[in-house]
Amino acid sequence: MNGLESNISNFSNTEDFELTASFSFRNDNRLNSNLHSLSFSKTIGEHNFYFRYTPGLAQNFIIKSSATIQLPDTIANLKTELNYSEKFGLGYSYKISSSVNLGFSLRYFEQTFRKESPVLYYTDSVNYISIKEDESTNNYWRGDIGADVIFNDIISFSLSTINLFISRESNAGEISRLYSLKTEKGIHASLQLSSASGFMTKLGYEYGFDNYKAFYAGLNYSFDFAGGKITSGVLFMHDKFRNPFITAVMPSVAFTKEGYTISAGGVKYFSNNISKTTESLINEGIYSLFNNPYSADRAFVNFNLALSFKSKQLVKFIDVSIDSDIYPTLSEVYLNKPFATGKAVNLSNEIIEVRPASYIKNINNEPIYSPSVKILPGDTVDIGFYTIVSNAEAAKRKIEQADFYLYTDKSEPDDYIRKPVLVHDKNSWDGNVFNLIYFVRKDFDFSNKYSREILNKYPREMTDGVFRKIKILYDEYSRNLEYVSDPRASTERVQFPHETIELKGGDCDDLSVCFSSMLESIGIQTAFVDYKNPDGVSHVNLLANTELSPTELFKITNNDNKIVVRKNEEGVDQIWLPIETTVLTGFDDAWSAGADKFNAEAIENLGLSKGSVVIIDIY
Repeated sequence: MNGLESNISNFSNTEDFELTASFSFRNDNRLNSNLHSLSFSKTIGEHNFYFRYTPGLAQNFIIKSSATIQLPDTIANLKTELNYSEKFGLGYSYKISSSVNLGFSLRYFEQTFRKESPVLYYTDSVNYISIKEDESTNNYWRGDIGADVIFNDIISFSLSTINLFISRESNAGEISRLYSLKTEKGIHASLQLSSASGFMTKLGYEYGFDNYKAFYAGLNYSFDFAGGKITSGVLFMHDKFRNPFITAVMPSVAFTKEGYTISAGGVKYFSNNISKTTESLINEGIYSLFNNPYSADRAFVNFNLALSFKSKQLVKFIDVSIDSDIYPTLSEVYLNKPFATGKAVNLSNEIIEVRPASYIKNINNEPIYSPSVKILPGDTVDIGFYTIVSNAEAAKRKIEQADFYLYTDKSEPDDYIRKPVLVHDKNSWDGNVFNLIYFVRKDFDFSNKYSREILNKYPREMTDGVFRKIKILYDEYSRNLEYVSDPRASTERVQFPHETIELKGGDCDDLSVCFSSMLESIGIQTAFVDYKNPDGVSHVNLLANTELSPTELFKITNNDNKIVVRKNEEGVDQIWLPIETTVLTGFDDAWSAGADKFNAEAIENLGLSKGSVVIIDIY
């Protein structure tokens, strides 16, 4: 039965809300049925609320006196009528953690007692006896608290009070004192043991601090059937006031599928309840309306519907860590490397596919979906979050809020978390020389136009090959430029080619990016040379491909220390020129300085083999 009798803490696994209707059938020489209870449960976050209406949780007694009285037209036995009922119950619980639940329950009981007594009437002509009915009530609220602890998948335990709080609404007389429900205080404890094979054992014990003691023990077995689950079980009960030792047995069977449960069960008592006398009712009393020495055999049919306007959560964030700042110009980096990593756990019993997404204010126009990840039941995995910079031009250096989402098979996310991320402006650079290629490509339209304007001034020299173009472009490019160190200490700043030309200067990063962009935009292959310093600050030079084979060295120089032989995109050996872009006195000086530095650090000092000098192609 869906009740508060053995679940004082109101523990519930309801995702949203449940509606349960319970019907009882009792054989009292004739089969009759009635609505036993109607209950509603609602979960809001970690809070669960419960309401139960119980028209069938009632018991009535009529006690006839052995004495008779003569009425004017008949002989009558005086009787006493006792009516007990629990009208409704309320419950609340709070889920402290995944393993601890605390709660309380309130239940309202009505007790009405009517006693007949003879009354002698005197008149002038005749005296006669009539029957007078006196009524008294002893209604009250009962409040209890409880706790449930789930130690693991196998063991769980609950502990609750019995009659902790009683608030009476009464005009009780002597009859109420004799027949009212017993409200002595006590405790209720139960232990539940589950196994992977589908068996579950439940043990419970009730102890009243006055003289009431009872316990129960049961065994359930569950197995899959027709896309759902069948659970069958039996519970044996004992209490102090009934014989034999096992006073009753409660068999049950239930079928659960897709949010609904249909169950049937009953109570079969092994003692003769009818033999109980009025004296035993007074002496022993009644402790429970559901199970007492006067309860009759009964069958139950329950219908439970677990409705939900929100989907069950399948996956949950444990945390999200930000792996890197956002540099808007390096947008392609975040397509191949996550800027954040989330740790998520599968809450379900099935393999699920999770679609992660993120949204950074002022960076994304819409949520950006990352590659899907499959997670095994109960498993915890790392999930990478990638992004696309939609508006690099408008980016400003500030801390933005990044929203992270986990989607499964629903339109709404299963979980969400927000983390701050530092977004830099479009000129910021992370210090990785490889990522300078994005600044090179960003201004191709400007660089192409600027380079062609220069080359158009020298139509005759254009037939002399790539080497001649490189020389003309550098001489013209460097004529009006100055070397200026980067003024920003907190982060590297790189100018776009058009900014370098407009500002007429820059540092090694700016100058290398600008000249590389000029050459690449007209089809001349380049590469960065990263000279790594122990302090972590790199110096950047440039290699430019002349497209000459090593056998054609004589066409440009007789000094093989001034060139680098390396493969082009097609894997063919060609002559490349080291250029020190901070030397702005002309191409020959920049070439010589670049060659000297390359030979000294990359070749003689074994920089290429040690990794202190790295060549990065710009394809």
